[in-house]
Formats: sequence, structure tokens, C-alpha cells
Amino acid sequence: MTRPVEIRYEQAVYGSFPFWDRGYAILAHSPGCQPEWLVSLRAACQHFGERPPGASEANALFALKLDAGPWLIVGVNPQGEDDRGRPGALAFHALFLAPDDYRRAGGNPFDFASFLRNDWTAETQTLPTGIGLVEPAEPSPPPAGSQAESIAAILGRGGRVALQTPAPIDALARQVWSLLPLSVRGRASVATWAFGNGNQFDLVALPRLTGVEFDASYVDLTRFDATPGKVPANHHQTGRGITLLKRAMPILGLAALLLGAALGIVLRPEHHEAAPMTDGPATASLAGTAPDASSYQAEATSPDEMNRVAEGLVILAEQFGIKVAGDPASQDPAALMTTLADRLRYRGPWLSSAELAELQDESAPGSSRDRGLALEWHMQTRRFAPDRALPAGFQNGPLRWQLDTLAWSFHLDDESTALRRSPAEIPHALAHALAVDFSLRETPLVANHPALADYRKFLSRIPRR
Repeated sequence: MTRPVEIRYEQAVYGSFPFWDRGYAILAHSPGCQPEWLVSLRAACQHFGERPPGASEANALFALKLDAGPWLIVGVNPQGEDDRGRPGALAFHALFLAPDDYRRAGGNPFDFASFLRNDWTAETQTLPTGIGLVEPAEPSPPPAGSQAESIAAILGRGGRVALQTPAPIDALARQVWSLLPLSVRGRASVATWAFGNGNQFDLVALPRLTGVEFDASYVDLTRFDATPGKVPANHHQTGRGITLLKRAMPILGLAALLLGAALGIVLRPEHHEAAPMTDGPATASLAGTAPDASSYQAEATSPDEMNRVAEGLVILAEQFGIKVAGDPASQDPAALMTTLADRLRYRGPWLSSAELAELQDESAPGSSRDRGLALEWHMQTRRFAPDRALPAGFQNGPLRWQLDTLAWSFHLDDESTALRRSPAEIPHALAHALAVDFSLRETPLVANHPALADYRKFLSRIPRR
């Protein structure tokens, strides 16, 4: 019998409501919510998508690990019509949990469902920090060979699954999570119902797959071979309802890098003295810690694997303006990673917490498009913040741990460990994640928020996707 676990969490509500005229915005949040968490919540909810014609309205739950640090568990509830009489308004009640607490409670988002609410009024202006007992549900294993078992096998091997269904898949998703080991539950994301896949959930149900963007490496579940150790073949999505996303192949990542290299954009070719940080990015307790080297198995790395990792790191470095002398294959991966962790950093001023809160305020001066763009600049620049130094003993750690720690240092924890990429793939995945995929046009907000000018200057040196 599993004992209840006491968990502390912060919470917030985002949505469109019939009792106000602000469109989609943050209704209320608990005092411990960091501005960057609210920015990430807003982005995750916007990526949830718009309900397509004919799709039913229904409650849903989704959970994912935020780049900003905490785990995000969200209950989605239809609100009927908004303040202008338009149908389809949604409310998103979000819980923010420290990664260690999430794992300590069992890593099952469905065990937190009782903490989620759907009763919101104009009087809801603040929310308390929550403390509750999580009682892990006793699993009821599905029959052997069931759909849940197949999906769990795919998630356990680093794949992702999208289902086309007429209604949410809460029961199925609960079965899947009951089959997953903690190591997988601690990194896998899920949405029991969504209208888009901008969040790239590991398991997601949608009313239709047509028109939804998926990674090019989606594989048909019917072709999945559950034989231990066997890697499934790579096929594009077939639209048959259940699909598997195998992680991007190294050649695809390399092609993306070479395409960016053709742009000739460089970033900080020389080391600069650190400028003082004003306020800086959030560094609260939910920010997480570096991967634990002792949790990595000692594995012998072949010379060929070391060479491919070194070559990938050299490509990443040169793509971002760091020149590496000598034969790429002869470079020391640990030394390359140490250089990258030191040189690819933003050391300018930051938007203050008050400025971030103002940019999230729908009633603040400036267009919502410009405010959203400013927040994107902040979130991407934050990846390069010098707040996650490589730990002591980095040079002597296992290669896989070094790569995971490098990803962690750029606030990209999930780009390595969570995606179960091979070591040689990780440099290419990092290059893709660190590249810019939004506009850098100058906006009037720069005049009122000087840090935005520094963000824009810094990001203009980064390769574009």
C-alpha cells in the first residue's frame, strides 16, 4: 500500500471568462508563482489549440515539464461563451510543482486531479499556495496486449503517441501511466484531450490529426515492434489515428544545422566581461539542480561514438561563432562542452519581475502581439543565462551525464535525457533548440523596456531555424 505524500504547489488560472472583457489572460495566481512560470503557462495554453468545427467540448488534463523549472499540471474546463457571446471559451487551472516533489509523489499527473478546480468568478483575484496529500491510486493493470500496454512500451523507448479520438482519453491515459516506471513518468508529458500539438506531448488525444503539425519522424503504431532492444522503423505519419514519434535522426539535425550555417550568423566570438544582472531570471527552488552523476551507469564509449559527439559539438560551436582549431574528430568532448557552457551566454541586463508582469497584463500599453514577442525574446534569452554553471568534476564524468548536464545548463533539460536521444544526436538537438524561430523586428516597447534592446541585439546573432 503506497503511503500519502505531502506536496507543496503554486497555482494559477488562465482563460477567457464571461464575467470580464480581457480575452485570454491570467485571472489569478498564488504568491509564489514566478513571472516566467506564468509566461510559460500562457504559451502552453495557447499551444493547446482552438476547437475545430464539430469537436465536442469536454474537460481535459495535460501535464508537461516547463523549461522554466517546475512541472505543470493543468485542468482544462469549457466556460461556454465568453464576454462577447462567442462559444468555446476555456479556463486552465494550473499547478506548479518542483520536479523533485513530482517524482517523490510518483510522477503521475492524474494523482493531482483532485486539486484542480473549475469554479471561477469575478471575485477570484488571488489563490493560495497549496499543500495537499497526494495518494497514489492503486493501478489496475490492463490485459496483456492491450492498447495501453503498447503505448506504454513506446513511451518507455522514447517514442510519442498521438490518438485521433472523439473524446478525452482519461481512462486510457491512466492505464498507460500505471504501467510506466518512475524513470519514464518523471519525464513524459500527456494531454488527455487537445486541439493542437504545439506542446509536443508524449501522449496526446485530438479530435482529428489532419492539419495538426507533427514531427516528420512519426511512425505508425501498427508497425511498432515491441521486441526488447529493437528500434522501430521510421515512417511518416499515416493518419490512421495512433502514431509513434521516434526522435529526430542525427542526419535531420545535422541538415538543420548546415542550413542555419549558410546564414553566416555568429554569436559572441570573443569572451566578454559579465555585466551586472538587473533582477535576472527566476532562480527559485523550483529551478531544479544539475543531473546526478551517480545515477548514470558506467558505460564504455567507443572511439567512433566519441568522434561523432566531438564532431557534433564542433558543428554546434562553429554555428554559434566559436572557432575550433584542428580536426573535429580529435577534439575532447568535455573541453568543447566546457567552452560552450562558458561562451554561449547572455550577460546583459534583464527585464525585472515588475516589467514581466506588465508585459503579461492585457490592459498594459502596447499591442498584445508586441508584448507576446517581448516575452518570447525574454524566454529564449533566458536559455543563455549564466545561472547554471557546470558542476565540479565535470571533466571526469560519464559522457552521457556530461551531455545531459550541458543541456541542463542551457535550461534545456528535456533536450537530452527526456528525449532519450543517442549521445551523437544531442549536440544537433541543442543547436535546434537554441536557435531563434520568431521575429526580431523592433517594437515600440523597446523604448520603455531597455533590456529588450539588449535581448534583440543578442538574439540577432543567433542562427535562425
